[in-house]
Amino acid sequence: MKLAPLNTVQNAHDDSVWTAAWVPATEDSPPLLLTGSLETVRLWNPEGPEKVQTNTGHCLGVVSVAAHPSGRIAASASIDSFIRVFDVATNNTIATLEAPPSEVWQLQFNPQGTTLAAAGGGSASVKLWDTAEWKLVAALEVPRPEGLKPSEKSGSKKFALSVAWSPDGHCMPVRSLVYSSAPLDSRVLFSASDDGHVHVYDAERKTLITSMSGHSSWVLSVDVSPDGAAIATGSSDKTVRLWDLKMRAATQILTSHNDQVWAVAFGPPLRTDVRSCLLASVSDDKSVSFYKYS
Repeated sequence: MKLAPLNTVQNAHDDSVWTAAWVPATEDSPPLLLTGSLETVRLWNPEGPEKVQTNTGHCLGVVSVAAHPSGRIAASASIDSFIRVFDVATNNTIATLEAPPSEVWQLQFNPQGTTLAAAGGGSASVKLWDTAEWKLVAALEVPRPEGLKPSEKSGSKKFALSVAWSPDGHCMPVRSLVYSSAPLDSRVLFSASDDGHVHVYDAERKTLITSMSGHSSWVLSVDVSPDGAAIATGSSDKTVRLWDLKMRAATQILTSHNDQVWAVAFGPPLRTDVRSCLLASVSDDKSVSFYKYS
């Protein structure tokens, strides 16, 4: 497997690009890429690549975007204290969910599309909203050290930065993580860590399987390829790396960006070649890069 660089869109936003997510294809549209930056969310067609539209609705930085499995609804979270749920095609607002500053750092819809999860930042919780009526249905608290009172937040050192759903709908918070896909066991969980490693866990047994190193600084994002054979990571060392899971090592280093890489995201298999897909990465350098994975 390898990554072939395709295109880089310079100045894709007017400021740093902090988040990216793929919107599944619909009958009316191919897979599209959502990106978030200062106050704006942009939608991209990777063929070209071409900017489809610019969505407004936030008054401060957008830290996370997520797409509903249907490909017709998406959500964006901002430090302006709101999560905005919108129609992908029209940008019409479907719902506005209150989220205090530093309380939402990543969004994810569950595979069934019935629940939206948000990693709760400084509150050290994961909040769940029902997507039928957009009502808060649960708040999952991250366990605190034994004997620590809930009011002693400064001593807990717990901060929920990321959330992911396993194929069977289980939810867990950490910094940046993704569950494996077929043919690997879906209980395998990959996490990006500030210690420069990618940690691999058995989520059911809650045990560490292995750790992979290679980045020279924080690993800010991780995603798994659709075929389950590789993962991609983005780091504050300005690189994107492709990791072979059988070799448990990085096989490629991409240097398309000149600043830290905040997000990497694999797209669905290509219609013209189901064994291949696209990978997107976004960076503090305001650019969006596309690669072909095959």
